[in-house]
Amino acid sequence: MSNFTESLPNGFFGIGIDNSKKIENIGTLWRSAYILGASFIFVIGHRYKKQGADTIKTWSKIPLYQYDRFADFKKSIPYACKVIGVEIDEKSQAIQDFTHPDSCIYLLGSEDHGLSNEAYAVCHELVQLPGDICLNVAVSGSIVMYDRIQKNPNKD
Repeated sequence: MSNFTESLPNGFFGIGIDNSKKIENIGTLWRSAYILGASFIFVIGHRYKKQGADTIKTWSKIPLYQYDRFADFKKSIPYACKVIGVEIDEKSQAIQDFTHPDSCIYLLGSEDHGLSNEAYAVCHELVQLPGDICLNVAVSGSIVMYDRIQKNPNKD
């Protein structure tokens, strides 16, 4: 990941999944990320496989970074960029009360295990969506990005 702050005066954001349970979620998240103004997406632990449903050729519009291990991702977090974990956790802040940072990375865990301990340790803040049951990871990511643009219509 490169530092996008010079080209985006109001900050930037990226979003990605650590060890996605289903590879199809990456394609869905990628399309939502493009539509909702993300600067990039990423996957940790899985490789993206081209999907026939990608009728708008999202791969040509927004970069996808792929990391084999969490340590590789951690080394490439942009300078002064907050990592926001999306997690059902007692330490999480409800999304309706959350103020999105100017520049950040939203980190989603797998649907069956959530954020790994390694991922949890790098998060500056945690945010939780309504409900006590995990949503589909691509849906969760889409909701977080939509919340960001609703609260900050002039950003990104």
